[in-house]
Amino acid sequence: ATGKQAWRMQRPVQVSWSTPVLVSAGGRTELVTNGTELVIAYDPATGQERWRTKGVESNAIHTPLVGHGLVIVTAGYPAKKVIAIRPGDVPEDRRVAWEYSKGTGYVLSNILYDDYLYLLTDNGMVTCLDARSGKVMYEGGRVPVPARFMASPVAFGGVVAMTSEEGDTYLLKAGPAHQILRTNTLDEAVYSSPAISNGRIYIRGERHLFAIGKGAL
Repeated sequence: ATGKQAWRMQRPVQVSWSTPVLVSAGGRTELVTNGTELVIAYDPATGQERWRTKGVESNAIHTPLVGHGLVIVTAGYPAKKVIAIRPGDVPEDRRVAWEYSKGTGYVLSNILYDDYLYLLTDNGMVTCLDARSGKVMYEGGRVPVPARFMASPVAFGGVVAMTSEEGDTYLLKAGPAHQILRTNTLDEAVYSSPAISNGRIYIRGERHLFAIGKGAL
């Protein structure tokens, strides 16, 4: 209402590029932050620390993922790291639900859609894990042609859309088997993540903003 600073909290971690997320756990809301040394949850109203656990031990760039009672933090450089964390009031020895150490890229965030976690590398290789258990569904799924990725994937209608730096969007069938359903091409480089709204996909290319969909808004 006023713009007055509500609180300020010094974080005991290195510089981080990761966007924090709000999580509902145990009847309260927590602000969870990804970090190299530590993953820390705060009370969003006061800034007081709720809990902390080990960090991703790499550059903390990716946005944490939320679902199935877990917060999943990831990193891709210099080490590849996936840590599924139980938020809320749980014993510290039960904080980490499972871990995985392959399949992640440097800049692009990964995605949790329905029951599965999809990890993407910078060159378009896909790994699919069961989000609850971390069980590997498949590893090393590839897009049809060599490509590089900086944009994070989006998901809708049973597909995961992956847009490459070359401007090609690959539609990956969601689920435990790897299948690229089709490829849609823009004649322009793309480095930003697509946005979905009102039945349209918006893609910001190097020179243009594309709105893709049927009919008028």
